[in-house]
Amino acid sequence: MSNELSPNAAGPFDRRVSRRTVLKQTVGTLGLLGLGGLSGRPVAHAAVKATKARLGHGMAVTHPLHRMTLKFAELVTERSRGRLDVGIFPGSQLGGAVEMAEGVRLGTIEFTPSGNAWIEGIAPMTGVVNLPGLFRDNDHAYKAMYGFVGKDVYEKNLLPLGVRPLGWVSNEFRHVTNNKRQVKTLADMKGLKIRVPNSKVFADTVRAMGGSPVPVDWAEVFGALQQGVVDGQENPFMNIYSAKLYEVQKHLALTAHMWDVYNFLMNEKFFQGLDADLQKIVLEAGREACDFGWNEVKKDNADYLAKLRRAGMQVTELDRNEVQAAVKPTWKTYEDRTGAAGRDLIQRILDLK
Repeated sequence: MSNELSPNAAGPFDRRVSRRTVLKQTVGTLGLLGLGGLSGRPVAHAAVKATKARLGHGMAVTHPLHRMTLKFAELVTERSRGRLDVGIFPGSQLGGAVEMAEGVRLGTIEFTPSGNAWIEGIAPMTGVVNLPGLFRDNDHAYKAMYGFVGKDVYEKNLLPLGVRPLGWVSNEFRHVTNNKRQVKTLADMKGLKIRVPNSKVFADTVRAMGGSPVPVDWAEVFGALQQGVVDGQENPFMNIYSAKLYEVQKHLALTAHMWDVYNFLMNEKFFQGLDADLQKIVLEAGREACDFGWNEVKKDNADYLAKLRRAGMQVTELDRNEVQAAVKPTWKTYEDRTGAAGRDLIQRILDLK
């Protein structure tokens, strides 16, 4: 998620945005799309008997990922002529990041765009995408995700577990925030308790930069920062801004230590239960919505950094060579877990032009 607000968590949704407000905002957005409500069903198709599905995610309604889910619901509804009704539940209304991902696996939720941390836990080979310094840029990552990485790593490992990936959306490069001090070099990271998703790759990376990793679900991050349970966290600009972490974090260090991804997941049993034409619609809409989301993230990313500056965050930029040299040994940890297959996969990604 990145990776991530549950209804009971002490996060910004609890303090500022009630569930009713989130629903109202989402309904309003859907209304602009010509949809009849959270279901994603156009008013013109309201009389059609529909197969219902739920899509949950942990982000605010202002986040690009939410816009991606709206696009998916719009495409599915229009092309199915109302036969498939996708209800969208933002702001962790259906649980935390791990709960929703597990829900898709178990079939209690049909769709979720999940961060990579949970997936790495059930399919260790997928941890490759979070190896710090592996991807040169977003274009490099796109070619890998929609090429052999998506097919040979994600589909191959997730389908047998009952989870179907429909596509991927860039979660951009991640950066460190904290409320203790400016981080100008990695020496300044020493002693800082940094929240990470429950992922070995993330924990190893923060440890390599000198921080002390503390696993916390995204739904609980704002409260953990506010209460001093952790000193800081690491996330892309859009996640930091949309979750209003600038209210409880003063310092932003531009580390760009790793690239991250959202995986748009669907319950495989639900997919197999759809008519063939609906399966085709879902697959095509999933890819189109993810491409739309990827472009939305790319378009908005630089603006989010400017917004964080205007919100009062003090920004420092670290030497990229220092960061990459420090985190490179985490590759060895991944290789030890995945063996020759992991080493070969890293090399294939590095060789991809």
